[in-house]
This record gives sequence, C-alpha cells and structure tokens, in this order.
Amino acid sequence: MPAGKMKKLQRTIFAGAVVLLAFSLLCAADTFTNRSSGEVLHGYATSRTEDGRAVVHTQEKGLVNLNLAEWQVIADRMGRNNKVIILSLDDEIMLEIETKALEEAIVKDSNEGPLFILLEIDTPGGRTDLAQRICGAITEARNCPVIAFVKGGKYGGAISVGAAVAFACSKIYMANNTIIGAATTITISETGRPEELKEAFGEAIGEKISSAWRAYLASLAEQNRRPGLLARAMVDRDIEVIEVTEGGRRLFIDPVNKRQQQNLVRTWSKKGSLLTLTATEAVECMIADKIVDSRQELLRDLNAAGAEIVMDDSLEKAAREFKRARLRFDKLSKSLDLQMKQMEQGQTRPRGLSILRDIRSHYKGLIALAKRYPDLQVNVQVLEEQLNSVEAFYQKEKKSR
Repeated sequence: MPAGKMKKLQRTIFAGAVVLLAFSLLCAADTFTNRSSGEVLHGYATSRTEDGRAVVHTQEKGLVNLNLAEWQVIADRMGRNNKVIILSLDDEIMLEIETKALEEAIVKDSNEGPLFILLEIDTPGGRTDLAQRICGAITEARNCPVIAFVKGGKYGGAISVGAAVAFACSKIYMANNTIIGAATTITISETGRPEELKEAFGEAIGEKISSAWRAYLASLAEQNRRPGLLARAMVDRDIEVIEVTEGGRRLFIDPVNKRQQQNLVRTWSKKGSLLTLTATEAVECMIADKIVDSRQELLRDLNAAGAEIVMDDSLEKAAREFKRARLRFDKLSKSLDLQMKQMEQGQTRPRGLSILRDIRSHYKGLIALAKRYPDLQVNVQVLEEQLNSVEAFYQKEKKSR
C-alpha cells in the first residue's frame, strides 16, 4: 500500500477489538451490603484499586478497600456528594491533547463522588480513534454515571462520531432542534477532500473498517438498551430499518426479516441515506431518553435541581495549551526560515557561527514541541535529520580557519 494511503489508514482505523461490558443504567455504587455479615456501608466507589480491591469512600469508615464481589451494591445516591460535574464537548474531536484531557477528567471527576457527570455535546464529529478513546473512558467509569446532553449550538447536535460518544453515556437527553446520527467513517484525501473509505482504501479494506465501526456503534447502543440496528443505519447507507410490534414488544428489524404476524409501525431508515434523527425521532425510537429545553430542566428530571454545579474546564485548558504550542512552533519556524536566508546571503565567520548556533537551538525547540504535541502533525524524524546536518556543518565551520 502506498505510504500516503497507509498514513490515512492509520489515522482512520481504531485499534483493538471491540470489547464492551453491559453496565446498569445508573451504575453508581452507593449502598454496600456485605453478603455474609449483613454489614451496611454508604458511600461511593472510585476507579482506584489496592491489592485487587476497590477503594471506596464511606460515611461510616472513611476510605476502605472492598472486594465488591462480596457486597451487594445498590445505586441509590446514599453517601454520594450532592454535586454535578459538567464537561463540554463543543467542537470537532480531532486533537489528542483534548482527548487525553477528557479521558483524565472523567476519571478524576468520577472519583469525586458526584451524583453524575454531565457531558454536554455539540460536535460535527472527528477522528474515530479519538472518539473510541472517549467512549472507553465513559464506559469504564463504572463508579459514576455519565449523562449526555445533546445541547445544540454551532453544530446542532451529536453528529458522526459524536453520536458514538453520546451512545456510550448511560442516558441521552436532547434539546429541541438538535440531531444525532450520520456516523459513517470517512477519511481526508491529500488534497483535503473527504473520501469514503472504500474510495480511499479499496473495497475490501474500506468494508473491513466500516464493518468494525458499525459493530462498535451497535455495541455502544445496545449496552444501554438502545436499538443496535438503528445505530448501524447511522453508519451504513445500505441498511434499512423498520419498526414492528409483536406480542406487545417493539422491534427494530431489517424489512427482509419481517414475519407475517408482526405489525408494521414505521420505516425508520431507507437505503441510500445515512440515518440522522431529530430529537423527537430519537426519543420515539428509544435512541434518546428525553427532550429538555435546558440544563436546568435536565437536572430537575434527574432529581439534581439542588445540587452544586461544578464546571470542569479541562478541555478548554487543553485547547488553550495547544494554541500556545502552535503559536510557539510557528514563531520558531519563521525565525528559522529567516536565519536560513541570512546564511544563504553569506556572513562573516563569527557571525555565521552565531547564526548556526541559533539555528541549532531553534531546531531543538521545534523537535521538543513536535514530540510533546503530536497534534502539530510534524515529522520529527525529518527535523532531527535537518538538525544533524546543521550540527555537522557547524562543527565543520567551527574547525575551519
């Protein structure tokens, strides 16, 4: 495979097998009853472990280490802190620095024992590999529920891989006039044009990636009792979905699987278009839980109207840090270009050596930034080779008379 296509493939494909555990709708551990002794503790579990036991904050004993298999755990908020921590995902999911910040924030916030973490979403999508990391952080936060609020704004909803992030949450609330879906995977060509995977990588590889992403999205949906076939239809425009009833149950199936005794209710997805749902449609087909007009209405619905609201600005800080790094990199690059032009114009030996020392220092600064911030998308190896050439020339000039 050509190097250009291999690079695109590495940026598009997400690593690892799809392994998801089924958690309860609200999986916070609040009342702990020992199955043998009947001892009762109130508090909340953290993600930390010591000697294979979960670290649990309790009202009765402070921090204790429990083998949770020996305890009956009921999510009733007894012993949790009366606060809600809010995180905002307000842009494209494209930067590793922001993804890492969000992963770490979910772990940190869940260990503080809030009633729940509220993830407010308004995104057009982004990289599947980064979205998968965010989904993993959410599903692994077993000690604290993460609730999605598709709030609307610049992008109007949870679109593309943003839908996957919402599916990973234990509940999905949507504001009016928002949408969720259109979660197909695409890549960006060398000219900056969006390309379907089959167009970019060929039929076999493109379908392999798409198939894995369909399965992943369906698994995220099904772990929180949402129709997996509807999630698949958000990825694949060839998937059709109808809703039928049978024995009082609602089923979402492919039309070819409809049996005579099943009553057709509605066609949700037709061939030729990716499934995208309005807030009303998402609630009707059980993809979302409820429509709310505001964060305050959501808090009331979850019995958290009186909770302390804590805003976690980890993503905003990460974005500002990357912006500073980008400005620093650009400044060093411009200065380096100027110094290289000065060397081309010819200099006295002392002046030339001084400029070469500055060039060497600038290259080292660029390399350090590129290693620390992969989002700069700079080839570190090329910079290091250029630095070696400058170093060799500097040593040669230094020894010359």
